[in-house]
Amino acid sequence: MEYLFAVLILIVAVAIVVILAKRIASHTFKCKHCSKEFNIKWSKVVVTEHSGNEYMLICPYCKTKDWCTEQPKK
Repeated sequence: MEYLFAVLILIVAVAIVVILAKRIASHTFKCKHCSKEFNIKWSKVVVTEHSGNEYMLICPYCKTKDWCTEQPKK
């Protein structure tokens, strides 16, 4: 019975992570070097290092890897 409870908790936790990652990925990110905005996939949000609203990403325009700022939806 406790295994069933543990599996249920794990499923709920994974669902929450996916929902939050999809919400964050719906925003744009701004490169500090070229100031261009771009989108990323939700799966990238899950594995990318971040601090607050900044994510360590590679800009698809200037190819620089640096902290990119999450932009609010317009």
